[in-house]
Amino acid sequence: MSDSSLLKQVKRCADKIGCNDMMRAIMSNVWLEFERSIAPYSSLPGRLPDLDLALLAGFIQARSKRCVDVELLLLEITCIRMVLLESGFLRNQLSELSVRIRRDRLANDENGKYRFAKTLCI
Repeated sequence: MSDSSLLKQVKRCADKIGCNDMMRAIMSNVWLEFERSIAPYSSLPGRLPDLDLALLAGFIQARSKRCVDVELLLLEITCIRMVLLESGFLRNQLSELSVRIRRDRLANDENGKYRFAKTLCI
């Protein structure tokens, strides 16, 4: 199966940004999931700058409700935001593409370093 037009653009953005292999894989996976999630309800635009940010915000909120790994979710949101910034969106346009987290202090590790656990505030 060949990549969609949007996924090709996402990959070009990843190249421009200089993402490592791990970030490229996360970017590709999260964009594929986004495309699959909206396919039954909406058609995909041909260009990244034409994306409806409300659809992406809804996708992120739905994903956060099913979240098992907060760190991975935060990386996915970072990837989405990096691609959108590279494709011409302004930083203030992306404020809805976020989740709220709470950091809870854990006991220090054996070396005395602080530790925290992140949880979503839903």
